[in-house]
Amino acid sequence: MDKSKIFDISIDNITKEEAVNMAVSRIEADIFTIVVTPNAEIIKKCIDDENVKKAITSAHMILPDGDGTLWAAKELGVPLKEKVAGVEFGKNLIKEAAKKGFKLFLLGGKPGVAEKAAENLKKEYPNLSICGFSDGYFGKSGIESDKMIKKINDSKADILYVCLGAPAQEIWVHENREKLSSVKLVACLGGSLDIYAGTVKRAPALFVKLKLEWFWRLLKQPTRIGRMMNIPKFMIYVKKYKKQMKKESRGIANES
Repeated sequence: MDKSKIFDISIDNITKEEAVNMAVSRIEADIFTIVVTPNAEIIKKCIDDENVKKAITSAHMILPDGDGTLWAAKELGVPLKEKVAGVEFGKNLIKEAAKKGFKLFLLGGKPGVAEKAAENLKKEYPNLSICGFSDGYFGKSGIESDKMIKKINDSKADILYVCLGAPAQEIWVHENREKLSSVKLVACLGGSLDIYAGTVKRAPALFVKLKLEWFWRLLKQPTRIGRMMNIPKFMIYVKKYKKQMKKESRGIANES
């Protein structure tokens, strides 16, 4: 698979369609797969936190979510084909799962959200097999975590959507990857269940087209302002990194 490296993170240079085809082929080949979808905020967390970086970079598919990720790749001279938003990847994979008979487990959200998401998805895809769901309110280590893993394994799910919020979901999956014995593909999809459930609306097409999804989220959730500050910090970091790389490149050229 073609990769574009942003700092020390190798992002899959892939289209939405290619991403789903890759996921389906790995499920059919019974190859255990972890999918993550880092945006600019998560890449910044990888820079600042080694545990987050380890969880992200250990995934088998690292999809470019967010316009900030595409912008950074272009700035650093490693452009990506297109944005592969986690919520879209998840929905498109569900469509294929319904066709191919893959069993799906939904994990995350507030009480009732995963259940409502399952209900809506079954209405849209009557042939979809949802073998289990649970909210995200459980201990992420120890007895409660082990009970949740047992519930997932007992369901015989082929696909597990983990929507616990980043980077908690990626860290939990990374720490428990060896225990998820029956699952073939685990996708960390943030707030996707809220969108599938209808409790949160995705940004209108105009906001998406103008690359203002982040602004739409901020309008709907003003409490995200602290998190949003990571985006300009990330952009400044990219610019500084690019400048440093140019300086080092000129130094090497002068030495030769």
